[in-house]
Amino acid sequence: MNFLNNFIEKDPTANTSIIITLLTIFFIIVVIGAFYFDFLKNNKNSLKIDMLERAIKDLIEEFRSQELNLSEQKKILQDYKYTLEKLDLEISRLADSNTGDTNITTAIQMANQGKSLDEISSATGLSNEEIEPILKYHGKP
Repeated sequence: MNFLNNFIEKDPTANTSIIITLLTIFFIIVVIGAFYFDFLKNNKNSLKIDMLERAIKDLIEEFRSQELNLSEQKKILQDYKYTLEKLDLEISRLADSNTGDTNITTAIQMANQGKSLDEISSATGLSNEEIEPILKYHGKP
């Protein structure tokens, strides 16, 4: 501290301005250094952000691709569902027609045996309008 007092006492104005100038230069260098290191760190972070953005874009593209694949799979499954429903309806129709054929065959056999309209109707569940032609063509006179 004595050095500083002796330095200032010899020429107080000039020496004080030299000290202030040196301190100002020192602080300017520190600030410039801080800005430079901050600039370098920002560049590194910018590169990392660019990499992350590219990775996110790749992920988004992959998700879109998966969405298209799932959409196609959904369409295929809907087609299978439609086909299965049609097959189920066809099986039901065939089963109904088979039952109806069996009832008609039974009605024809009963008409050949000489059974009446009411007996055939109660045994087969066919309506009178369905039984009358059977009796007409297959019944005993």
